[in-house]
Amino acid sequence: MKFHSLLVAALLGAGQLGVQAAPVLASFDDLPSLPAVTGATGLYYANGASLSYRNVIWDERFSVVGDAYRVAPPDGPLFGLPQSGHHFVTNVAAQFGGEFTNDHLFISTDQVLTEAWFGQNEYYGYGGGADEVTVHALHGLDVLASVSLALPDDVDGQPELLRRMDTSVFLSLSGITGYRIDRHERGSLSGNWVGDNFVFQPAQQVPEAPTGWLALLGLAAIGARRRMRS
Repeated sequence: MKFHSLLVAALLGAGQLGVQAAPVLASFDDLPSLPAVTGATGLYYANGASLSYRNVIWDERFSVVGDAYRVAPPDGPLFGLPQSGHHFVTNVAAQFGGEFTNDHLFISTDQVLTEAWFGQNEYYGYGGGADEVTVHALHGLDVLASVSLALPDDVDGQPELLRRMDTSVFLSLSGITGYRIDRHERGSLSGNWVGDNFVFQPAQQVPEAPTGWLALLGLAAIGARRRMRS
């Protein structure tokens, strides 16, 4: 009985020895065809004519923007601030579902989004964009869970520092196939947001017991049988 208990404990320990894959950071600063820091372009073009970046498929309405981009140069305010590096993303309008909109941007992946950073942009110095974003974890089109983040306009006439959205609650979900980003538009033509540093965790997998552990356990079982017979 004692040996049996030790064997079970050892097997459980072996199963826990699997190495968890490192998180994946989508900072958008390593895209192959980045715009100048004073410019902006679609993620599709910044990524060498592909929407697949970091093993994630991004909605074609994601646009990559430099941290020196101004809506009305040279005197207009900066459009937005990155969380790191010199580039970030924003939502641009295009035809989607029969309407011209910058809402409901989709991300397709089975990886788990554990955090992202969002903030308000600035247009011409007279107001910012969306004051809230919500990220929905999806299975197909079904919503599994949602996390919202308020985007305050703290500095009048300037873009805002980004705030961290903690989406680690998504780690408890299974069957994730993607995400949808919704925004709350404060008024007409004020529905943009700034996003950066999306962190994805590869979906959890049941680790296999290492071969060495299995061999040792097999030898231990044989030795135990021999002792019991004697």
